[in-house]
Amino acid sequence: MKKILVATGTSAHKRDFAVNYIKDYATKKGLDVDVVGANIYEVKIEDVKPDLIVTIGLENFRTSAPVIQGTAFLTKIGMDSVCDLIIAKLI
Repeated sequence: MKKILVATGTSAHKRDFAVNYIKDYATKKGLDVDVVGANIYEVKIEDVKPDLIVTIGLENFRTSAPVIQGTAFLTKIGMDSVCDLIIAKLI
């Protein structure tokens, strides 16, 4: 199972929306994922150990995991394209 971290400085509601959308999209595409959300300013990447990170907001992570910008989950434009990119990076 792959782990995706959604890290955002915006509201918990928006973070939860992105987490649920990504999880549902990946499941529909047949990918088993664990999607977790965290505050972008407080999360410790070494504790989460994600395979991929989706950021909504500014980030300063030092990690070997791919980082994808998730602004689409704020605007709700292009969310499926971002999810396709996430899946492509994980498989």
